[in-house]
Amino acid sequence: MREMIPKKLGWKKDWPALIYLVLVCIGFFVIGYDFWKLQHLNFRLYILVVIGIVLICIGGALRITSRITLKKAGFNIVNSYKLQIVGGHRLITNGIYSYIRHPLYLGEMTRNLGFAILFSSLYGFVIMILANIFLILRIEIEEKMLIAEFGSEYEEYKKKTKKLIPNLY
Repeated sequence: MREMIPKKLGWKKDWPALIYLVLVCIGFFVIGYDFWKLQHLNFRLYILVVIGIVLICIGGALRITSRITLKKAGFNIVNSYKLQIVGGHRLITNGIYSYIRHPLYLGEMTRNLGFAILFSSLYGFVIMILANIFLILRIEIEEKMLIAEFGSEYEEYKKKTKKLIPNLY
């Protein structure tokens, strides 16, 4: 295992993460306000309730599976909100990471959209879509960081997997 100097991106370089977090907080507030005040705590269409719950469960499962894979590989998943390369860092390509490169982000996106759909909040849905755009921008920053660290190993991994959706994107 090679020795590496710890590298951590601050908010200045990881700016999409900060905007994403702010938008998600606003999105959850808007979803709650919309459902409470505008919809008077009434579910609009039960099919949306089912779709929303399914998306929340899929998103949660993706997040849990990703974190378990990372933890088994020795990563500190508690302190993983910042993009970082730490000593002994190695590229994870097994488990769910053998299908997509960013399953944790996909889980976040799916879960957030699931809540907007569950509570039939068009306003919340639009905000969550906007937040997801910033998460995709963050993926670009993370991938540049991983290419800088792992070089051809990461480039080969990119050829074998998709960014977020297996066999598609």
